[in-house]
Amino acid sequence: MVMTFFQGIMAKGSKVRHTFRLASVLLLAACVSPPPATDAAYTDSYGKEVLAAGFSLISDRYIDPISLHDLAVSGITGLSSIDSQLAVDDRGNGAQLTYANRNLGTVNLPTSQNPEAWSAVTARAIAMARNASPAVAQADAEAIFKAVFDGMVKPLDGFTRYSGTQRATEHRALRDGFGGIGVSIRMEDESALILSVNETGPASDAKLQADDRMTHVEGEPVAGWTQRQLVDQLRGKIGTKLRFTIKRPEQPQPFEVSVTRAHIVPVTVTSRREDNVAIIRVVGFNRETALKVENAIKAQLKDAERPLNGIILDLRSNPGGLLDQAVEIADTFLDSGDIILTFGRHPRSLQRFVATVGDLSQGLPLVILVNGNSASASEVVTAALQDQARAIVVGSNSFGKGTVQTVLQLPNKGEITLTWSRLVTPSGYRLHQLGILPSICTRADGQAVTADRLLEEVKSETETLSEQFSRWRATGNRDNSDRETLRGLCPSDSSSPDTDVAIAKNLLANPTLYRDLIRKGTINLAGR
Repeated sequence: MVMTFFQGIMAKGSKVRHTFRLASVLLLAACVSPPPATDAAYTDSYGKEVLAAGFSLISDRYIDPISLHDLAVSGITGLSSIDSQLAVDDRGNGAQLTYANRNLGTVNLPTSQNPEAWSAVTARAIAMARNASPAVAQADAEAIFKAVFDGMVKPLDGFTRYSGTQRATEHRALRDGFGGIGVSIRMEDESALILSVNETGPASDAKLQADDRMTHVEGEPVAGWTQRQLVDQLRGKIGTKLRFTIKRPEQPQPFEVSVTRAHIVPVTVTSRREDNVAIIRVVGFNRETALKVENAIKAQLKDAERPLNGIILDLRSNPGGLLDQAVEIADTFLDSGDIILTFGRHPRSLQRFVATVGDLSQGLPLVILVNGNSASASEVVTAALQDQARAIVVGSNSFGKGTVQTVLQLPNKGEITLTWSRLVTPSGYRLHQLGILPSICTRADGQAVTADRLLEEVKSETETLSEQFSRWRATGNRDNSDRETLRGLCPSDSSSPDTDVAIAKNLLANPTLYRDLIRKGTINLAGR
């Protein structure tokens, strides 16, 4: 998922590029009274406030024009998820509500597109439902907001969604970080197993290790806790102390550890060296991803005794994340040219991102690995570097998620993740429902094949590759059956076989074949 959180992209040493900051998008609903607790009772005034923000944001920013009439009726209908005996009959100028086949009355529907008028109508319908249904009457505010907003987004595309207060808080933590100790941890029956330790976090400073088991937190046994309880206890305000007990397999006695919570951003980048090849794995795009990729490249280049032959950027099963981070990673490998273009209905969704001088990787040969679960921001990076003849792509057809979502905060601290623009690659084709065509497809009729066989086939079929690229980039920018036919050239596959890495390493060890594949994929962008 791509999200338009354009923040912190000009970190020290980063290249400056043309972009837009969308902090105001997140602040549109910020100047309101503090929200009640997540289990607070629903009130008409609070409902109108939250609903009005939702109607306004969707009406203003959704990628296509949307009828508030359709949003409201679908939202009211969503209350049936709380009580299935509720039903709504849209009569054009009014919505009739029934409960257990008993008529509750009709709410008159406005003819205007005024968000406040529609929020008032929706709140009135909620009040009628609460008077008739014990389940709706007993539901707290968050349950009602979820039912109504889930209903509202149904007429929209499948990527627009509502997240309640708790889930939205979790999403913000994944994007921006949180106060914690820096471990990946899983709750089991009697203890919590530490799966990995963030090398820059407090847990690493305290010498914690993977496979350690946490048995107590602040003296309280964790046995019987849920994963949610465990996470809530480990996270907290930055600078506060946390005490817990660790049991280590090779040590007979448990021991206590005390750490101070720090700002933790989930790890999305890992790197390793195999022979003279750097393999950089990116699993998502949060606010630190681009910086971590840059640091990984710099670290690999410092090894003067083992100069690099090339870089493998592994984006397989990367679902996406922050658009600005994808743009910055693509720019890391480019000196000039377009990276991505976005367009939608809102004026601020019309954006062009251009690379700036300075290829941090010093022009080293680059191979990108993708699969059927590589989506959105990972497709932005791949398309830019493929279209600019900067990388060879290996794997299977990517997911084809070519829309941009902006995350809009509501007065209840919930969020609407709203589709507001489409992505167009430097060569001019739309990513949506098409995705990336690999230079080397490692799936043949759904079956993985050996690296040696594939490379021999590639050497003899480079002209076919040129033809396939031409067809791919010439497809009309409409979402139609032509796109599905093209995707059949290299069917998507969600696996991440070792064959992909083996082929990439062979390409980097064969400069002639690498250059030939780059040439076959080259297009004239100047006349686009």
